[in-house]
Amino acid sequence: MKKWILGITGCAVLALLLALLSVLSFKEEELPPPSAAAYSDVERQLEDGIAVSASLSTTQKEQPSSLIGEWKGRSDVLKWGEGDTAAWEIEVPAEGEYEVSLGYYPLEGNGMDIEFSLQVDGQPLNDLVPFTLNRAWRDASTPMRKTDGNDLRPRQIEQGMWMETKLQEPGELSSGTLKLSLSSGKHRFELKNSREAAMLDYLRLDLYRKPADYKSYAANKQELGKKASPEGFVYKVQAENAYLKSAAGIFPTVDRSSPLSEPYNPVHIRINTIGGSNWEVAGQWISWQLEVPEDGWYKIGMRYKQNEVKGAFVSRKIMIDDAVPFAEMEKVRFLYNTSWSVSELGNSGEEPYLFYLTKGLHDLKMEVTLGDMALPLQSVQDIVFDLNQMYRKIVMITGVTPDAYRDYDLDKSVPELIPEFERLSLQLKDTAQQLDQLAGQQNPGSSTFRMVAYQLDSFIERPDTLPKRLDAFKSNITGLADWVMTIKNQPLELDYLYLASSEVKKPQGDANVFQTALHELRTFTGSFLQNYDSISADQGETNGKEPLDIWVGLGRDQAYVLNRMIEESFTPETGIRVNLNIVKDALVKAVMAGVGPDINLFTNRGDTMNLAIRGALEPLDEYEGFDELVPQYMDSAFVPYQYRGHTFAIPDEQVFFMMFTRDDVLSDLGLSAPSTWDDLMKIAPVLQNNNLQIGLPYESLDAYGLLNQGMGLLNLYPTLLMQYDSGVYNEEHTATRFHEQSAYQAFKQWTDFYNLYDYPLYKNDLNRFWSGEMPIVITSYKMYNTLTSAAPEIDGTWTMRPIPGVLQRDGEINHASAANGTAGIILKSAEHKDDAWTFMEWWNAPEIQSQFVKELENELGVLGRRTPANIEAFATTVWSRSEQEVLMNQWKQVQEVPELPGGYYTSRNIDNAFRGVVFQWENPREALYYWNKQINEEITRKRYEFGVKP
Repeated sequence: MKKWILGITGCAVLALLLALLSVLSFKEEELPPPSAAAYSDVERQLEDGIAVSASLSTTQKEQPSSLIGEWKGRSDVLKWGEGDTAAWEIEVPAEGEYEVSLGYYPLEGNGMDIEFSLQVDGQPLNDLVPFTLNRAWRDASTPMRKTDGNDLRPRQIEQGMWMETKLQEPGELSSGTLKLSLSSGKHRFELKNSREAAMLDYLRLDLYRKPADYKSYAANKQELGKKASPEGFVYKVQAENAYLKSAAGIFPTVDRSSPLSEPYNPVHIRINTIGGSNWEVAGQWISWQLEVPEDGWYKIGMRYKQNEVKGAFVSRKIMIDDAVPFAEMEKVRFLYNTSWSVSELGNSGEEPYLFYLTKGLHDLKMEVTLGDMALPLQSVQDIVFDLNQMYRKIVMITGVTPDAYRDYDLDKSVPELIPEFERLSLQLKDTAQQLDQLAGQQNPGSSTFRMVAYQLDSFIERPDTLPKRLDAFKSNITGLADWVMTIKNQPLELDYLYLASSEVKKPQGDANVFQTALHELRTFTGSFLQNYDSISADQGETNGKEPLDIWVGLGRDQAYVLNRMIEESFTPETGIRVNLNIVKDALVKAVMAGVGPDINLFTNRGDTMNLAIRGALEPLDEYEGFDELVPQYMDSAFVPYQYRGHTFAIPDEQVFFMMFTRDDVLSDLGLSAPSTWDDLMKIAPVLQNNNLQIGLPYESLDAYGLLNQGMGLLNLYPTLLMQYDSGVYNEEHTATRFHEQSAYQAFKQWTDFYNLYDYPLYKNDLNRFWSGEMPIVITSYKMYNTLTSAAPEIDGTWTMRPIPGVLQRDGEINHASAANGTAGIILKSAEHKDDAWTFMEWWNAPEIQSQFVKELENELGVLGRRTPANIEAFATTVWSRSEQEVLMNQWKQVQEVPELPGGYYTSRNIDNAFRGVVFQWENPREALYYWNKQINEEITRKRYEFGVKP
């Protein structure tokens, strides 16, 4: 028995050693060189009898200088800037259905798609969602291999070129190209630009013709040539080496799940795929160039992974040389599979389609499309909106927590309730059946639809049970909305594409058992040799200096973007190398232990003050160039980072309050958005009479929040103080100002919101705003990101506005808001302080801050959007001009709360006073006076402890 155990142990050790040797001696194939084809302007020729083109007739601004004689090889083009309207008078020769194309050249701007509205004969075609025109992007280079063996993702740069785009139906649920039914005669087209600028060459109408099917395509092409492709021919293109793409966020990615991914390494990072979650929105496209050796018939295949949309499929429109070759290529399906697959374009289970291609370079483009899912998605999104409307009408009668023993007679109180439920139930059942037919099986989506339909049927039969089951009803609506969110995204990851002659066998899709086992063993062994917790620059010394040690207090995605920017820009320009590490909530402990970094970015306010008062931070206002940085920020931005006459940090971000309003709900009640708190108080009874609420900011305090966050956004009190021309601390920062009459007024108003109107303290702002239960919410502007991403069905029904204010004696309204945020610091213990300051100057430059914000949003989508504290950088961010204007109006009125020793006691005891009044009905003046005394005593003790002069 012992011999048997020893034998097994020996084999395991031998296998481990062999795997280690395999990792150490592993050699991979070199990355193929990028295509040698040069990027050139795209020339378009109009086809007689199909296209109708017209010259520009007028512009809204009527500036003759906007018309340019010759530009980038085109004549008589128009500069079309934000706010401009271009108009054409077009003679349509015959009645029919037409597609609209634009010839344009995107001008340098913020890197966003061009957005505009369209009117035909004075009728707007898109009330809520703008039309968009893509830009063209490409990789700046092939992936860069670092000395630690890992690849660095290539930077994305815009490719300036003339483009032609067929207008798509606006919105993320676009079902394809815009098709206009036009009568014969003159029609006026007006395009008003709302974001970014372009040069316009022409607008073109094409009579819509549905592409022929594959059989017709093959029969027509046989007349051109019957020559087969060269025997045994295979031309492979690595998908990560794309030719062009429609967005900077479609960047090469990394796959380490399969040993068959090309190129492969079991330990090091290899840029070897493209797509996934950054190539999933309808209208996004990627193109590759294929080299065809001879005229002939070829099949096209690709290695892909689609493991996110369970029980369904994702779709792509495939074009060759900007044209769909036949109807089947308009919506090619890629089925769900947990592993990698190889697919050759064609009907499942049949011979692959053959494409007739002439000798030379051809452009293959794959565009995200919802395909057959478009109609079910639109149907379910409309159902979600209608169900939310009914839910809100029910809540307006029953309240959020109905009395289980009361009969509300909902079928009589809401006369349309039963007919509407009958209609929606039938629609859900029909949609579930359509979805099953599309997927070829019953799937989670259709099961959800039937469950909701069953619940609606039970409400129709017994309306008296609805109040008792209101929470379940709301949960089911949320489930439908979640399905829409999941399915509208169409992620697809590609490893490579290939062009081959018909007799070539399809390559292996994924590894077999033995290949997988060896891969897992190599990966496991290599994990002992690789530090995956550090995102570092190349190791080694430069000019005799060790690299800067920089810690980042955010996630890995943010650190990855920053590291790429350092590798591309900072290190080549300065020769200073950087080691970047992700470290959260351990900075103060590390500094006390003597192992802190040189620089810490995205530092919270509590840590900054705790280190500054203990002499652990470098005062930045003593460095040359600091005075030039200050004017790039709001006057209030540096206040939380100043102590005893010095500034110890440079702000990364300022976060402040905004007000979000459901305009549709307010309109139904005959209300308008409030401008002052008095207006809000007048609105409150109307909302409460309809069982609706107002959401005010309040955060339950814990030890972390007290020490680290700062008090600006914990609740509404600091904001009200500022609006009453008061503040938290006196000018000397020796005591609070809560003894002033204005402080009492602000405190009384704050507590009245909860005592008089019973506003909820703990709530989910997003869910209640989405359902309409809470049509007014005051929270940080970051709620905009979540609403845009997670609640598309209420687009156009809500607005982001400045918060209510206090009317001043001069008639102006004070909309002041407190704030929160993070900052970058240099530690006193940094060995190379000059290099550290050089990095801080580079990092806080407007162009670098703007680049970081844009690339982060490319990486994470709208949910990852940040607003830099640098106002010059903010002007070039991806917020639209109208959004920037609203944010800037509020930002200019932001006032910061200073941080000082013992400041955590202020937050804690203001909350104690608030709870005493709201929960125990204490006298507001007495509660504020009592806890204010405790705060001032603690401030005095802390000042004495740290030797601050009285």
